Amino acid sequence: MISFTPFPILETKNLILRRMNYNDIADLFEMRSDPRMHQFTDTKIEKSTEETLAYIDKMNKGIDDNQWVIWVIEHKQSNRVIGSISIWNIDYKKNSGELGYGINPKYQGMGFMKESLTQVVEYGIDVMALNELYAYTEEENLRSIKLLEKCNFKKIARVDEQGYFNKNKVFHMVIYKITKSKNSIGSESN
Repeated sequence: MISFTPFPILETKNLILRRMNYNDIADLFEMRSDPRMHQFTDTKIEKSTEETLAYIDKMNKGIDDNQWVIWVIEHKQSNRVIGSISIWNIDYKKNSGELGYGINPKYQGMGFMKESLTQVVEYGIDVMALNELYAYTEEENLRSIKLLEKCNFKKIARVDEQGYFNKNKVFHMVIYKITKSKNSIGSESN
C-alpha cells in the first residue's frame, strides 16, 4: 500500500496538481455549486460554502486514511483552482483504481484536463504501481468520452446505475480502462 504522505504534488506546463485546502473554498464552491458540473454525475449541487468545507475535510481525511488521492487542479497563470482529479476505489490486491475528474466549465475545451489526466495516469501506473485504471462516464458526456479515447483508454463495458442522490434517474455509464502496457497517453499530441 502506498502512503500519500508527503502529498504527491504533480506539475504540468500549465497546471499544479496539489492537495486541497481551505484557501480553495471559493473556487471549489464556484465549481461545485454550478449545475453544469452535475449534469452527467450523481452528485448534489452545493448550496453553501459550509458544504464545500465539509467536502474538503472528507477528501483530506480519505487521503490521510490512504483511501484515495485527490488533487485540485490549479491553473498557474491565474492561481485559481479550476478542477479536481482523483484515483479512488483503489484495489491493492488487483493493483487497480478508478479515476474521477471534473473541471470548471469556464476552463473546459482548453486541454487542461488532458494535461491533468496524463500526469495522474503516469503517477498511478509508475508510482502507485497500478496495472489498470478505470474511468466511468455517462454515455451522453461526449467531451469526457472524447478525452478518454484521445488518451488511449479503451471502452470495455456499459452499465446502468440507479441514482443515489438523483433517485429518479438512471445513469448509463460507459466504462473505460487503460492498462500499464498500454500507457502511452503522454506520447499523444494535444
